Amino acid sequence: MPPSVSYVVTLYNKARFLPQVWAGLVGQRGGFQAQYVFVDDGSTDDTLAVLEKLTAGSPGVVVLRQANAGPAVALNAGLAEATGDFVKLVDGDDVLLPWCTEWMVSALQQTGAHAACALPGDQRSYLPGAAAEPGAEPPWPTPERLDLLPLSLKRAQTMPSLWLARREALRAVGGCDAGVFIQDYSLELRLGALGKVALLRASVAALPAEAPGRLSDNQAQTLHDMNRAALRFVAARPALAPALRRLAVERALGRAYLWAIRRGGWWLAPRLLALRALLALGLLPPGWAGVEVACAPFRTRHPVRVPQRREAG
Repeated sequence: MPPSVSYVVTLYNKARFLPQVWAGLVGQRGGFQAQYVFVDDGSTDDTLAVLEKLTAGSPGVVVLRQANAGPAVALNAGLAEATGDFVKLVDGDDVLLPWCTEWMVSALQQTGAHAACALPGDQRSYLPGAAAEPGAEPPWPTPERLDLLPLSLKRAQTMPSLWLARREALRAVGGCDAGVFIQDYSLELRLGALGKVALLRASVAALPAEAPGRLSDNQAQTLHDMNRAALRFVAARPALAPALRRLAVERALGRAYLWAIRRGGWWLAPRLLALRALLALGLLPPGWAGVEVACAPFRTRHPVRVPQRREAG
């Protein structure tokens, strides 16, 4: 019997993208038993109506609805419903190429890794509303076993639509940090902390050439959540190697300082600079994380959402 795959798709006002997203899901080759878990995060357009029309009569479809709480909460709700041996994460406007699941499952089977990922720079693009053409299939890639965590602690390396993981691995890490609004970075850190991942340097998805309203357009939210995710991550892991802890704190303080002097919150810059000096001298306590001070500059002049839930990172 072939392995089973749960596709967990988070949606917020994605009606215009859904025809191509659904075509990509049902066009996956490999003969896997498929479950499709859609989580609508309080859409205000006709996302649900379009989704119901597209999936009518299709087996294995689960549709969850929640009041708008953000992609991290939505993704965790979907993961709780996943029953497959493997879980393929999908943002609601990204289109999987036909070979995506087959390649990523094969990478896990070849390497024994708990998760596989690809890199955004290797992906294709598509125009919403245009005919979805996967294009020529690239050569079958050889997976590389990579210690992703040191790279991830410098900056985010990938995104949910480029991950496939064993279900037990996602359960082991507890999904993403629901104390951070955007889910991408916290999940990357948690999966990276489990051990080496299988990296595919190849195109496995098509990303929208234009997607107004995407969370990534709000740079303040994105950088705020990178700092919040990284520092909550190290605070929750006292056994993390000191060099990795130092790297995470240094990068977070650096992002906050540059934002403060260039974009807002300049009065916080001296404190951030002093903290960076203490870190360089090895004078910050080992357990210091500084979540609030390293996130504060991003909230001074820009709308930033912070979940009310305060569970550990």
